[in-house]
Amino acid sequence: MKVEVFTAGCKICSSVEKQVQEIVNKPHEVVVYNMNDENHSSEYYKKAESYGINTVPTVVVDGKLLNCCSSNSFDKSVLLDSLN
Repeated sequence: MKVEVFTAGCKICSSVEKQVQEIVNKPHEVVVYNMNDENHSSEYYKKAESYGINTVPTVVVDGKLLNCCSSNSFDKSVLLDSLN
């Protein structure tokens, strides 16, 4: 499974990123997209737009936005459930 984390580098985003990194183990892949990365922001915005992401932090698992993220709050139990 591929887990994608969309962030802006703020404290809240960093907290979600850290939780995801702690939860997700191999063989799953974690990719972090910092929307403030000047070298890749255009690419990351296009990717976020393709998922319908309007706010960060947001977590996507295998191309599907986590239900908790669509209501603007990360819930690690939802991530754990999606990995099973």
